[in-house]
Amino acid sequence: MVTTTSEADDIQRCMREVRAELREDVKEFMVNAREMTDWTVYVRAYPWLCVGAAAAAGYFLIPQRAQIIKPDAEGLIELAKKHKLVVKMDGGGEQKRKQGLFAALIGMAASTVLQGGLAIATKQLSQALDAYAQQPPPRPPREVPR
Repeated sequence: MVTTTSEADDIQRCMREVRAELREDVKEFMVNAREMTDWTVYVRAYPWLCVGAAAAAGYFLIPQRAQIIKPDAEGLIELAKKHKLVVKMDGGGEQKRKQGLFAALIGMAASTVLQGGLAIATKQLSQALDAYAQQPPPRPPREVPR
C-alpha cells in the first residue's frame, strides 16, 4: 500500500508540473498571438517594406486618370450616325450664366442655414440617445404563481 501512495504522489506531482508548464505555454502563446496581430510590430521591424506595400496598394486602388478625347466635327457626326444619336441644342446655357451674384449669395445662405439645421438636429439626436442609454433597462413582468 505504501508503493501505491508513492506512485499516486508521483503522478500528482507530474500532473502539477504539466499544469504549470501548460499555463506558461498558454501565456507565451497569447503574447505571441498579440505580437503577430499587431501591425505596428511589422512597421517597426520592416519600415521600408511597409512603405513599399502601402505605395503599391495605393497605386492599384486609385483608378486611372480618365482619357479625354477631343474629336473634330466630322468625327462627331460619324459617331452620331453610327450610334443613332440625336443632339438637341439648348439655349439654356446663357440663362444659367446670367443668374449672377444675387443667386450665388442666396445659394450660400441656404447652404449655411441647412448646415446649421443639420448640426442642431444632430446635437438633439445625440442628447436623446444619451438620455435613452442612461435609463435602466425595463424589468420583465413578474409571473403570478397559480
